[in-house]
Amino acid sequence: MHLRCLASIIIVGGLAIQPNPAIAANSAEACQRLGQALVDHEALSLEQSPSLVEIPPLPTFCQVRGKAAEHIGFEMRLPLANEWNQKFVMAGCGGFCGQVLPDKPGYSNSINESLKQGYAVLAHDSGHQTASNADTRWARQGNGDALELWAHRALPELMGVAEQVLSTYYEQTPTRRYFSGCSNGGRLGLIAAQRYPHLFDAIAAGGPILDLSGNAGVQGAWMIQHIQTNHGKSLLDPQQLEGLIQHVRQQCDALDGVSDGVVADPDRCQLDLSPLACSHAPTAHCLADEQLQSIRALYRGAHEDERSLFPGLPPGSEHLWPIWVTGRDGQPSWGQLAGQGFLDIYRQAPVDQSANALEVDVVAEAQAMAGSPVAMMANATDPDLSEFINAGGKLLIWHGWADPLILPQRTVAYFDEAQATHDGAQAFTDHVRLFMVPGHGHCWEAPGLAPDLFDPVAAIDTWMDGDETISHIIARDQIDPDMTEATALLCPHPLRARHHQGPIDQAASYRCELLE
Repeated sequence: MHLRCLASIIIVGGLAIQPNPAIAANSAEACQRLGQALVDHEALSLEQSPSLVEIPPLPTFCQVRGKAAEHIGFEMRLPLANEWNQKFVMAGCGGFCGQVLPDKPGYSNSINESLKQGYAVLAHDSGHQTASNADTRWARQGNGDALELWAHRALPELMGVAEQVLSTYYEQTPTRRYFSGCSNGGRLGLIAAQRYPHLFDAIAAGGPILDLSGNAGVQGAWMIQHIQTNHGKSLLDPQQLEGLIQHVRQQCDALDGVSDGVVADPDRCQLDLSPLACSHAPTAHCLADEQLQSIRALYRGAHEDERSLFPGLPPGSEHLWPIWVTGRDGQPSWGQLAGQGFLDIYRQAPVDQSANALEVDVVAEAQAMAGSPVAMMANATDPDLSEFINAGGKLLIWHGWADPLILPQRTVAYFDEAQATHDGAQAFTDHVRLFMVPGHGHCWEAPGLAPDLFDPVAAIDTWMDGDETISHIIARDQIDPDMTEATALLCPHPLRARHHQGPIDQAASYRCELLE
């Protein structure tokens, strides 16, 4: 795993280029000096001596592993000095974190795609170590510092360490500091904009669980209470789920003017589930009354009479329910685990026990959850972004319209509230933009029903380079642009992509327009 590149040949544009041995040797020496300079650093402890590493197809990098502020595990990957673009990216971490995952693929809480572009990068575990990012026992062991680190304080702690490492290795500080995260990583991005407005120059926050107490607490308990029938059986068998998927598409696919298997406007979808009702015993082709009641409750979301407590599952997300909502193969879904994890923290359940989600009175406890210590630390719902905007920051938020885990309607509501809080809509959107992604589920953890891949760091970097706001994003169906066959036009909220002419699987065939 360590340096093997001195005798290798790099192929660039079809030409064989012999690496410069002097540059490689100097970089190895600089990496070694970095370790010597950091060994007595008060804010971090090294896990191992920094060393040059080659992991094809990544560029050679200086690897720094250790802990910041005693508890926050991290890994930094530093390109060779002559390959560094003088910029830095900190990634987020998903769920309740607990693991350093520098080789996580893709764009969600990941660093290697940015490393390939010349960025110095950092991955972290947010201040505790677990085998699963659904585990919350670390937060129930009487260590309030661990919960605060995960909720927000890891960000400035890590940034302080990162700047020391960068200035020591490169003998200069980065010209730009970026943050990119999804899910809980998206929450951290919004936390940074709201509470640490001078920490990053630009932030990419995807699928953010910004209202943790509402989404994981209120909606999480509501979901758990409705994913099984009264007889303890799974809500839907695979055949019934497929029937529901097709029924929703038949009713709502064409609302955007194109029949392509994607419910692009779920907020305009008025579902009528009555045709699915059985007139006899339930079969693979119809649903019993108790199933329909539960499904309607999931779509409607947690509510008290006619008052909504939290949005429900978006139509068009049904194909992802087994992963995030209902579970599969006898195993609970990630949404169930996350909802249970929040309740255990909220109730401060003993480490060897769990709160009973079926006994939670969601209506009675919604306000208490929102005012709980964990909500006060972790919720990223403050609409006042003025200090971040005044500092010149750029905030790119995106969310999948087919996300059944972190409900997209809540992100739209936050954006609208934040925009209304600031004087001048254009001044706000010069610095803050929301892109809703049709067919996209949760943070690229499953393939989208439409092209939904784009590089969020590249997007904010391009935004920082120009004077104008991001007018659109072109999403691909493959990470490698050269492999992409279909593309999609993503529009800044409240605009939507509308087909004008041409192939329906090409972004050029669409225009960003306001809904009529």
